[in-house]
Order: sequence, then C-alpha cells, then structure tokens
Amino acid sequence: MSSLIKCPHCNKEFEPGEALTHQIRESERNAIEKEISEKIRQKFLDENDLKMRDKENETKELRAQNRQLGEQLLELNKTLRKMQEKDETRELETEKIIFAEKEKAKQEAWKKQAEENRLKMLEKDKQIADIKKSLEEARRKGDQGSQQAQGEILELDLEESLRRTFPGDEISEVKKGSRGADLIQIVKTPMGNIAGKIIWENKRTKNWEVKWIDKLRADQRVEKAELAGLISVVLPPNAKKEIICVNKVWVTTSQHFLALATLLREQLLLVAKQKAISSQSASTAEELFEYLTSHEFTQQMEAIAESYLGMQEQIIKEKVAFEKQWKQREVQLNKMYKSLFNIYGGISGIAGSSFPQIKGLEILESGASNEANNQKLL
Repeated sequence: MSSLIKCPHCNKEFEPGEALTHQIRESERNAIEKEISEKIRQKFLDENDLKMRDKENETKELRAQNRQLGEQLLELNKTLRKMQEKDETRELETEKIIFAEKEKAKQEAWKKQAEENRLKMLEKDKQIADIKKSLEEARRKGDQGSQQAQGEILELDLEESLRRTFPGDEISEVKKGSRGADLIQIVKTPMGNIAGKIIWENKRTKNWEVKWIDKLRADQRVEKAELAGLISVVLPPNAKKEIICVNKVWVTTSQHFLALATLLREQLLLVAKQKAISSQSASTAEELFEYLTSHEFTQQMEAIAESYLGMQEQIIKEKVAFEKQWKQREVQLNKMYKSLFNIYGGISGIAGSSFPQIKGLEILESGASNEANNQKLL
C-alpha cells in the first residue's frame, strides 16, 4: 500500500515524513526568523532608546547651556546697564555742573546788574529827593512871600462881592496887623437905618482848628456884632452840610459865602423890622439879641440854608440835564446837515456846473467845514 499523501490544495502527492520534516524545518525557520526579527527589533528599539536618551541628554545639555548663556547674557546686560547708567549719571553730573556754572554766572551777572540798578535808583532817588527838597523850599519861600498877598486878594474879592451884592450896606476892612475880624458888614434897611452888624473872618489853611471859633466869638463881643461868619477852605470834620453853625458862629466855604451873607442879612432886617414895630424898650432889644443868639434862630437859619442848598443843587442838576439835551440835539443837527451836505455834494459832483446853486447850503458847507476842523482838534 502506497504511503503517499495528496495535497488537497495543489493535488501534489508527497511522503508524510517529508511533509513533517518540511513543516518542522519551516517551523524552526519561522522561529529562528522570528527570533532574529525580535532581536533586530529589540536592537532597533535599544538603539532608538539610546538615541532618544542621547537626544534628551543633548537637549538637557543644550538647555543647560542655553540657561547658562541666558544667565550670562542677563548678567552682561545688567553690567551694560550699569555701565550705561554710570555713563548717564556722569553725563548728568557733567550737565548739572555745567548748568550750575552757567546759573552761577547768570546770578553773578544779575546781582551785578541789580547792584548797578540799585545804585542808579538810589542816585535817581537822591536826585529826585534833592529836586523835591529844592521845589519844596522854593514853594515854601514862595508861599511865605505870596500867602499874605493871596489872603489879601481873597479878602478884597470877598469885600468886593459884599459891596456889589449889598450896595446899601457899609463894608469896611480891618487894618492889617490889627486885632479883630477881616471884614465888618453893617447891614442897613432900605431907609438907611442900621439893622445890625456881621463880622467876617477868612481862613485859607487846609486843616480845621477849633480855636478859630473862640477867636471870632471874642472879636464878635468886641465889635458888639449880632452875627459872625467864618469863610474857610475846609469845614469841621463832622460837618454834613455846606453851611453850619458852630458855637453860634456861622461857617461856610467861599462858594456859599454870598448865600450865607444873604440869609444872615435877611434875618437882621427881619429882626430890625420887628424891633421898629415893637416898643423901643431895653427889654425888647435884649429879647431880640437873645433871639439872634438862640438855638431856635440857629435851627431856623439852618433850615433856610438847607432849603437854599437843596434848591441850588436842583438848579445845577437841571442845568446839567438841559446841557445834555442841548448837546444831544446839537449832535443830531450836525448829523442832519452832514447828511444833507453829502447828498448835495454827491449830486453836484455828478451834475457838475449845470446843477443849480441852492441858497443857504453855503451855511451847511461852512458848518461841515467847521465841524471837520473841530473833529481834527479833538
């Protein structure tokens, strides 16, 4: 009996022993190949692992080197910054020194200039002081020489004002150097009878002195005058009106002198009229004198003076208002004739000599010319 075996796949017949031998050999060969392949794979893995470890070590070394280089670079940058800061500090110090030297030079120059200016100012101040002193000395000498003359001129003006305003009264001047008031006014009635006496004192100094009142009261008693008036450049510090009574002496400025004289004179004439109507007894005369020196008389006179000053102030205000209106109308009139003259001039310039002359426009022309000249002067 044959021992051949037929392969179901290729239909080839072979001995079973050969197949087993071949199978064993194939199995051994596969095992050997597998072992060799495993060894090769393991070797490859080992080599790769070695390479990876080597790469890792190399990377670590590179990182360490990079870190060391970075630290060295940081240290180098730090050193460079310090050197740069030192350079900048030295530069700043140098600039500070240069600036300080310049400022010192400027300060020295400024101090020198300031000292020169101060000396110049002191010199000018001294010159001005010397000039002021010379002027003051000249003015003082001039005042000493002219004050008396100025006082005499003002007294003459007051005296002339009294004579001109009250021609019926007797006005006399006290001789220079004599004791007493400056002027004596004897008030007379229309019939020529003496109604009373007023004494006047003139003061031109700029500081008020109470002793003027006491002195004028004494002069009033000596002259046996009913009333006394003081004309002063300056009024008492507590004066609230332009005409006041101080210890029975009437005080005012030269501006209101004639107003006060008129009021006092009218009161003397009124008292004289009452005296003429009443009996001529001594008691009546004493009563009249007491009335003239009484507080009631003073109050009445102050009321009259206040009314007078109020009316005078109102007149001044009305005068100012009227002058303002007149000025406004004058301006409007000037504008009107300027416009009319411009129209006339424009037409004349176009029409020429054929344009007829209009009577009265020569006035406008002269007015416009005068107005233009006035504007130039202004």
